[in-house]
Amino acid sequence: MRPLDLFWLVVLLLPPVLALTVLPPFGQRMVTLVGVYALMGLGYQFVFGQLGALNLAQGALFGVGAYVAALTSPVLGFLALPAAVLAAAVPAAMVAGPVLRLQSHYFALATLALASLVNLVAVNAESLTGGANGISGFASSLPRGTTLLMMVWACLIAGVLLAAHLFRGSLGEGARLLREAPLVAATLGLDGGRWRLVAFVAGGAMAGLAGAFSAAVSGVVSPDVTGFSIMVLCLTSVVIGGARHPMGAVVGAMLAVCLPEMLRDFQGAWLLAYAAATLAVVLWAPAGLAGAIDRLRRLPAPAARPAEMPARLPAVGGPRRLVLDRVVKRFGGVDALAGVSFALERGEIVGLIGPNGSGKTTLLNVVAGLDRADGGTIALDSVNLERLPPHLIARQGLGRTFQTPMPEGESRASDLARAVSTDAAFLLLDEPAAGATDREREQLAMTLRRLRDAGRGIVIVDHDIDLLTRVCDRLICLDGGRVIASGRPAEVRADPAVRTSFLGLPAAAA
Repeated sequence: MRPLDLFWLVVLLLPPVLALTVLPPFGQRMVTLVGVYALMGLGYQFVFGQLGALNLAQGALFGVGAYVAALTSPVLGFLALPAAVLAAAVPAAMVAGPVLRLQSHYFALATLALASLVNLVAVNAESLTGGANGISGFASSLPRGTTLLMMVWACLIAGVLLAAHLFRGSLGEGARLLREAPLVAATLGLDGGRWRLVAFVAGGAMAGLAGAFSAAVSGVVSPDVTGFSIMVLCLTSVVIGGARHPMGAVVGAMLAVCLPEMLRDFQGAWLLAYAAATLAVVLWAPAGLAGAIDRLRRLPAPAARPAEMPARLPAVGGPRRLVLDRVVKRFGGVDALAGVSFALERGEIVGLIGPNGSGKTTLLNVVAGLDRADGGTIALDSVNLERLPPHLIARQGLGRTFQTPMPEGESRASDLARAVSTDAAFLLLDEPAAGATDREREQLAMTLRRLRDAGRGIVIVDHDIDLLTRVCDRLICLDGGRVIASGRPAEVRADPAVRTSFLGLPAAAA
């Protein structure tokens, strides 16, 4: 996420300033509504924009906040606002556990079911919610007029500035990896479930606050505030404004509130105009209107800073030995790994070779926790890894790179540098020299030696047998998921079975 420059700070501060100094009461009400919907959208950006999860319950949590504010304000007064925040955050936290375990469209369907449940309660629990008639007569206990406007925009401005600040650094990089390359994120020790939980609850809390402010603006709360139309308004305004731009929710809310008013004389035509605007943004401005404005201002698109290998590699601590004992992995009826055993010490480089399909990458995935072993044990010192999730394995001191750099625009060198940055005692490298030039291979060889000298243990998979011979202390050859040879590089290269299976040479060749 890019920082807010002077231009966007002015855009952010201008609406409340104009409302308080120039605009009539109706204009103040419009600006207040922009702030309300922007606050809901800002919370939605946490889950949908930053983590890429389609949450369809944000509108329902907005409605929960509105109802709680209406029900509690006669007793609590202004304290109904934090009560609404709590009332939206608590159910979000309660359902987050099972819901956030779901992936992609299943997560969307589960949150849609939650939204439907909230709407059913609002319609049918008449003794509590007033049913279809809703609740009225509570607004005098809540902030109104300019006080309400200032409270809404104070919360919004603080939220936008805080989000822009937080997602500029490591938090933004972690969110990007979880969004674009969740496997990479897991091998770096990032707990995607916990991130989504915090984002879901924080976004729900902001929706609850926005709903409470909405109740104060209208003075009436009915089942409409829990309806799917509010969710559609939230989703489309965030998409139009810019899902990951710090001002995206504000720009989208401005359009969502002002467009119907501008096209009031055309009755339902504003819906057509809004749909056309949404389609145009999706097709020609995928970063949203805020991103398009930045392009018109000739600002460079925010780019992730690739990780770089540090000039000095200090000695690492942590576990001293990685041990695999009769590790088995099956895919259907095929044994991808059939009882693989070996040990790796810190300060040692082991090369893993074998023909395509021999189980090399599967072995790295099983050790890193990306695939679960069907048998055998994997241990870092006395800690067994075979049942731990990937992020906990990474935190035990094990890093991993991938055959293909997963985040867009990154190189193998940055993939390795990122794994090294975790200070993992053991590294699993999957074809780091693939497609490299001769110079890049020499640099890789120097880096591997530096890592070994710093006390790291390394398992490296690569087809460049000459590179492996130069840098590895030992070679292990797999074929059909089994170890067929293990020893010093020259010994393994001379092994008849290796020459036949991996090198493609006749066993008797000189």
